[in-house]
Amino acid sequence: MERRLGEVEDLTNATTASTRTLQQQVKTLLARVEDAENRNRRNNVRILGLPEKIEGASPEIYAEQLIRTVLSPIDLSTSFVVERAHRIPTRTLPPGSAPRPFIMRLLNYRDRDAILATARRKKDVQLNNARISFYPDFTAEVQKQRRQFSAVCACLRDLGLKYAMIYPSKLRIQEGDRSRFLQTPEEAMDWLDHRNPG
Repeated sequence: MERRLGEVEDLTNATTASTRTLQQQVKTLLARVEDAENRNRRNNVRILGLPEKIEGASPEIYAEQLIRTVLSPIDLSTSFVVERAHRIPTRTLPPGSAPRPFIMRLLNYRDRDAILATARRKKDVQLNNARISFYPDFTAEVQKQRRQFSAVCACLRDLGLKYAMIYPSKLRIQEGDRSRFLQTPEEAMDWLDHRNPG
């Protein structure tokens, strides 16, 4: 019995170590997949608030015209092309629901940067009395991580402080000529609570 019990303990210890190794490998692989998917989306722009079905049967052509219309003047490259454009697929929306996000993939990442920068400068972009917003397109996991900073970002806007989200979800706060990088919403709130405005 003692010998068998010892064998079972040895087997259990080996299995536990193997499980730990496998868990770490799975975690590493999931992080790589997440990173690869976000890199694949690097040329994408996500538009929120665009009325449903306004893009018609040719969403790519509509998207090109939309950018030139609502963000004019904008410094686009000579090779500005929307390769693909579509709505986020989902079940049928009930009446009165917010329109589904509209995703467009650009040929040139510089055009994506120009679109996002111009939309930030304009702040309030309107189309047919509807406010539309432009964002980088990230995976659901990165969006979830960034949403956790919402309360902090609202406080920073109220204080008139410049900030930016650094990929994947790190907050950079610009105060004068100093930049501060904060990893978590808790760390950011703690900094705000102890900040010396002078």
